[in-house]
Amino acid sequence: MIPWLAQTTPFSCGPASLMMAMAGLDDKYQPSPLEEINIWREATTIFMTSGHGGCHPLGLALAAADRGFSAEVWVNIEGPLFLDGVRDDNKKRVMSLVHDAFLAQCERRRIPVYYRDIDQLQLVDLFDAGANILILISTYRLDSKKAPHWVVLSGYDDSCLYVHDPELEDLSSVTLRKDENKDPLDCQYLPIARADFAAMSRFGGNRLRAAVVVRPGRRRRKPRERT
Repeated sequence: MIPWLAQTTPFSCGPASLMMAMAGLDDKYQPSPLEEINIWREATTIFMTSGHGGCHPLGLALAAADRGFSAEVWVNIEGPLFLDGVRDDNKKRVMSLVHDAFLAQCERRRIPVYYRDIDQLQLVDLFDAGANILILISTYRLDSKKAPHWVVLSGYDDSCLYVHDPELEDLSSVTLRKDENKDPLDCQYLPIARADFAAMSRFGGNRLRAAVVVRPGRRRRKPRERT
């Protein structure tokens, strides 16, 4: 069973999703707000179009490996990610450097990276085999914001794929009315119709698709040194 966790910042859906995936595989793993920020520091792209960057799939896979889990990445684009909509050339340069560093580390660590789409049948087969899977979606059909967002596959049936969504509140708002808060139950086993999944699971003009597959590992590793 995959536990549900809420992200505590607007930019840490990736770490919250990864903590859910890891806690669902190992009941000795202890998520925490500090762990959430540490994973973000390890996996962040540094920048997005504005504000803090989100997390790169390769960075999340490396963070999982550093915590003793096995991970692989499925991404349908080779080269730096999330550059659509980034106008500042220096931001693009930094994000490209981060991508190259993550890729080099994955190659050294022999973390598999598959440059192709992962379809619903493959997701279900991996889930049935005991893996927990982070999926990058576009939030446009949820909140009309067209933002990249990490969720965790939590189940499926003939009609829907179900996900745990870590975003409990609109944390980007300076003020938030009490009636704007979601109920935690609304974020668990959130149904995505199979007919809609293909559109929701791609982001940006280049139709980026990405997933991080996490499995139990054999031994713990010390966190990698930051370079």
